[in-house]
Amino acid sequence: MKRDLILKIEHMTKGYRTQEVLKDVNLEVESGHIVGLLGRNGAGKTTLLKTILGLGVPYKGKIYFRDRLLNPEDLEQKIRIGSLVDVTFFDDLTACENLKIPMMITKGLGKRDAVSQIDEILEFVDLADAKKKRVKTFSFGMKQRLALAQALITKPELLILDEPFVGLDPIGIEETTSRLKQLCEKQNTSIIFSSHQLTEVEELADEIAVLSRGKITCMDTYENIRQSGQSLIELMK
Repeated sequence: MKRDLILKIEHMTKGYRTQEVLKDVNLEVESGHIVGLLGRNGAGKTTLLKTILGLGVPYKGKIYFRDRLLNPEDLEQKIRIGSLVDVTFFDDLTACENLKIPMMITKGLGKRDAVSQIDEILEFVDLADAKKKRVKTFSFGMKQRLALAQALITKPELLILDEPFVGLDPIGIEETTSRLKQLCEKQNTSIIFSSHQLTEVEELADEIAVLSRGKITCMDTYENIRQSGQSLIELMK
């Protein structure tokens, strides 16, 4: 049976000057699945996610989105991919105003529908009561939730999240985990996220991809990894 792949990376190699960061990386993400990307600092996790989004210097290899070569300049593809990578906000604008900016790339959406969609997303990330507050008054946790809202605003098929749990307290981590599971289950959203939180990766990810020294050294379910007697810490080394 053919697998329904939303993202496929073949033989990706990427470096900066004389340093090779990613070395012949191969990775597949199935539709409706969540892939957790693990690796120690400097393993290349953020570089991999940025490369998928077309950020930074060129790379060797191929990236396919829905069986088509990924082109960061393709507006249709851009709308279908949401990201939480190097997120920036306009601090003097409100949460609602910040979300209107990425919505400008969504064609054919009337003003009333756009406002309704923003309200829906802010409700989903529990920021409905703060939609008219300036972002500069937000706590770090609120900014993380707004970043997730920004990633979701075009209702993407694929989410790319770099450290979505960083800086969150235990309740914030639990709520974010629940929201991501809900997106996957109810909207068939595919997600690839990086994290240092082993517990959250084990609980949330359908498959775990371990990136070590620029290469994917393991790609499997947590249950299979556990039953094999391997340790995620050891795999990351």
